[in-house]
Amino acid sequence: MIAPNYTLQFYLFAVAMISAFLLIFGHLILAKSFAGLAWVEYTAAAIPFVLLILCIFGFRYTIKEEKSS
Repeated sequence: MIAPNYTLQFYLFAVAMISAFLLIFGHLILAKSFAGLAWVEYTAAAIPFVLLILCIFGFRYTIKEEKSS
């Protein structure tokens, strides 16, 4: 039986929580009260790219850990 790797699970859980936070934050900043602010447009445009980078990090980290075990 393979022992669970809690460090790997912790990192992947952190990636999932950051992704969930970014999705919620993205919906909140697109509210009408923030529509006139300049930083909102750039932040909303950057969120999908940050999510893509987190996804790639998660896959690469998992593949590396699976190969080493």
